[in-house]
Amino acid sequence: MFSYRVIDSQLTTDLHHQQIEIRLNDTSAIPDGEQKRTPAHCVITPTYLDAADRIRNLTVYEDDVWIVTFPKAGTTWTQEMVWLIDHDLDYAMASKVNLLERSVFLELSWVILGCPVDTVQQVEELPRPRHIKTHLPLAFLPSQLWTVKPRIVYCARNPKDVAVSYMHHYHHLHGFTGPKEVFLDGLLTDQVLWCPQVKHALDFWNIRQLDHVLFLHFEEMKKVGIALVLNSINTIWFREFTAKQVRLKMFDFKPLEFDESDSLGCPGAPTFVEVQLKESPEETKPCVLPAKFVDYADRIRNFQVYEDDVWIVTFPKCGTTWTQEMVWLIDHDLDYDTAKQVNLNARSVFFELGAVGHNIPVDTVTTVENMPRPRHIKSHLPLPLLPQQLWTVKPRIVYVSRNPKDVAVSYLHHYQMIMGFRGSKDTFLRQLAADKVMYCPQVQHVLEFWRVRAEPNVLFLSYERMKHDLRSVVAQKILRQTMSR
Repeated sequence: MFSYRVIDSQLTTDLHHQQIEIRLNDTSAIPDGEQKRTPAHCVITPTYLDAADRIRNLTVYEDDVWIVTFPKAGTTWTQEMVWLIDHDLDYAMASKVNLLERSVFLELSWVILGCPVDTVQQVEELPRPRHIKTHLPLAFLPSQLWTVKPRIVYCARNPKDVAVSYMHHYHHLHGFTGPKEVFLDGLLTDQVLWCPQVKHALDFWNIRQLDHVLFLHFEEMKKVGIALVLNSINTIWFREFTAKQVRLKMFDFKPLEFDESDSLGCPGAPTFVEVQLKESPEETKPCVLPAKFVDYADRIRNFQVYEDDVWIVTFPKCGTTWTQEMVWLIDHDLDYDTAKQVNLNARSVFFELGAVGHNIPVDTVTTVENMPRPRHIKSHLPLPLLPQQLWTVKPRIVYVSRNPKDVAVSYLHHYQMIMGFRGSKDTFLRQLAADKVMYCPQVQHVLEFWRVRAEPNVLFLSYERMKHDLRSVVAQKILRQTMSR
C-alpha cells in the first residue's frame, strides 16, 4: 500500500532516531477536489510503518469528529472549541477530563519513541462520538473518511508563524539542539516530521468544498475566536447555539495580540491569552496567562477553600518567597527544623503552576487539593480569577505589593533567566507598561486587593514596609498569632 525511503536528516533526536519519506501508492480513493492533485507524501519515523495500514484501514463512524492540522497550527485550541461545540458547551466536563482523553492523538505512539499507549487502539476503543486529532497529511488518513463522511475540521496557519512555533516545539519537546538555520532549512526541504508543510494545507484547501469538511484559518480564529467556529459549524453540524448558551461560560478567552516588532517571544514562553470573567466590569482589563490556563480556569474558580487555609497572593517579583517563608514559620510556631528539611515549594504550594508553567508535568491544583491542613497556598492570580470561596469561607489572605519600578527590573531578569527572553530591556518594559506580560495588568492587580484591604481576613503588606520594619508587620493579627522578640 505504501512505499518509502530513508532520508538523511540533521533533525533526528532521541525521540525519533531516524526519518523516512513515505508515499501512498494508490491514490484513487482520495477525492479530486477543485483540481486534480498528487497528494503530498509524509516525513515520519520508521515506527509509523507498523501502524500505517491499520490507520489507513481504520473503521470510521459517521458521528466521528476529526481535527486535522500541520503541527503548531492551532490544533489544541481547535480541539477544545470543537469538542465543546459538539458537547453542548459542557465546560464542567471539559475542566474535569484532560483534552488528551477527550480528543485522542491518533498516530502519537507510532511516531514518538517511548509512548506507553497504543493510540490507534485508544481511538478504536473511544466511546462515540469520537473526537480524533491527527497531523497526518490527507493521503495517510483512513480511506473511509471519504465514504462514511464524518465531520472533518482542518485548521491552517501562516507558515512563517508555524515555523517559529514548531522550532521552539522541536527544541523543548523533541530535544533538538541545533541552530535555528538548520531547523528552518529542514522545514523548507521537507526534513521535519509531518512535512511537507505547505502541501499539507493545500491538499485540504483543495477539498474544502466537501460538505463534511470545514477549513479554518488560525488568523481568523484569533480575530473572532469561538464565534467564527460557531458561525461556520452549521455547515457540518447542522445545529445552532444561541447567544444565551455561549454566555453560559464563566470566562472570556482571547488570544494575546502583539506588535510584531515588540513581541516577547522566547523559548520558555508559551502562547498567551487574555482571560476575564464574563461578569467583569467594563473597565476591568483581562489577565495575561498561558493558553493552557483555559483548561484549568473553571477548576480554579470553583476550588474548595477551607477556613484554616493561608493564601499568599502577589504580582510576580513582589517578595513572594520571603512572605511565604515568614508566614509559614509564624503559622507553625517558628518550626525552623521542618522549614530546613522540607522545601518551601512543598510547604507552600504554587497553586496555578501546573496551569501556567511551560512543560510542567504536575497538576498543582490537585496537589493543593490533597495537601494536609492547614494548607499554605501561593498564587499570582489576580483577585477575579482566584477561587470564589475565598470571599465566603474567608481564609487568611496575605497580599504583598511592591514599588512597580523595582518589580519591573526584577521581572525582566526573571523573564531572561527562566523564560529565555533575549530581547532588549526597552522592549520588555514597553510590553509590561502595555499589560502584555504574564499576570498583567500589574497596577490593576494591586488595586483590586487594595480595595478589599479592610476585609477582616485580608492583610495588605508592602515589600518596602517589610524591609523597613519587619517586626510590626509580622505582629499583625491576620495569622491569629503575635511574636515577642
